[in-house]
Amino acid sequence: MATQIPFTGGSGRFLDRALADAKLTKEAVFTTNVVHCHPPKNRPSIPHEIDNCRPYLGLEIAIVEPTLIIGLGRDARAALEHLQPTAPVLPWPFIRPRKAPTDTHSTRVLFAPHPSWIARQPRGEQVDYVSGLTSALKLGFAQPR
Repeated sequence: MATQIPFTGGSGRFLDRALADAKLTKEAVFTTNVVHCHPPKNRPSIPHEIDNCRPYLGLEIAIVEPTLIIGLGRDARAALEHLQPTAPVLPWPFIRPRKAPTDTHSTRVLFAPHPSWIARQPRGEQVDYVSGLTSALKLGFAQPR
């Protein structure tokens, strides 16, 4: 958390690879955390911390108006299931789109494992993770508004 930028350093390398493979830059995507004040010593978030920060995440989503939200890990899933309950959910591992946005909800949601968990998995799973994120990013930026 020293950089004050979400997903930099160790676990951020998977996102960096996926962005590069999708031919995107970090500046092209909006990245945030569910819990805006990161818990001390990298401990898991406590449910009330997620609840306290959920309104900020909701405002960020309203401002950005994304066509695709990629939620990484349990905290993201917990927050986004409350904020985007009617959004079509894409399956993970992501390969290709299986659901189109509905007339009532143009934002899709994809829940993927947190990069720090992937970092502890075998190399093959790490490669598949980056491939899935790359495909999802390409889809997210291919959707016309």
